[in-house]
Amino acid sequence: MAVRKEVSKKTNVGQATRSSKRAPGRPLAQDNNNISKESIIRTALAMSRKTPLQDLSIVMVAKQMEVTPALIHYYIEGRDWLTSGIMNRFYKDLLRKWPKPNADWETDLVAVAELIFEQFVRYAGIAAYVVTHSRFRIFQLTLPEEVDYGVEMLERFAGVVRSSGLSSQETGTFAHLIIEFLISASNGATHNIYPRDHTSFLEEKANDLDPEKYPNIHFCKKAPFEIGGRQVFERGCHLFILGIRQQLAKQAAS
Repeated sequence: MAVRKEVSKKTNVGQATRSSKRAPGRPLAQDNNNISKESIIRTALAMSRKTPLQDLSIVMVAKQMEVTPALIHYYIEGRDWLTSGIMNRFYKDLLRKWPKPNADWETDLVAVAELIFEQFVRYAGIAAYVVTHSRFRIFQLTLPEEVDYGVEMLERFAGVVRSSGLSSQETGTFAHLIIEFLISASNGATHNIYPRDHTSFLEEKANDLDPEKYPNIHFCKKAPFEIGGRQVFERGCHLFILGIRQQLAKQAAS
């Protein structure tokens, strides 16, 4: 009799263990803490304000959301899909703030360039990523029912440059060069690499130089100390506008 009771007890324990194991598939509602693909990407995008996108992993996002990495993996297929999802959401947010067009292409171009510059400055981790990585800069991993907002951004930006009247060749060239400039300028602004961020050190070094040996440095040494991210952006836009004007004049003369 005692043996029969012991066997019955072990059987019940085994049944309880088997019933507690989760079957493959969607996580139980009480386990996922209202996690969704949208909430994961939103959290990761917020993290990219400071964390370089190339360092932002599924494990880091899981820790931030206080869930297991396995749960993140259920909604996000892998690291590439996480990175691309963040970039896609970044561009979606940028397009939401896209300025309305004016009659003047110069005004439109500067307004759009400033929006893109400020968006990258806001998300320093994304600026750090795109300055050294080409993957997911524009084209994203998307499901059939999803929108690639990187492509949508490029289409709109190319349209702004095209509205100046440039040829197809020059439109493509200027659009690419301006984007490259905005990425570089914003990364410099977010990581304090411009002279204005190191004025004391640079002034000390420049003043120690022999003016007879380095006359050109002494001739213009004060101006760089005033250069910061905003100054780089404004001067760069001005130069691009001048370049487009010059190219338009060449087209008209040919």
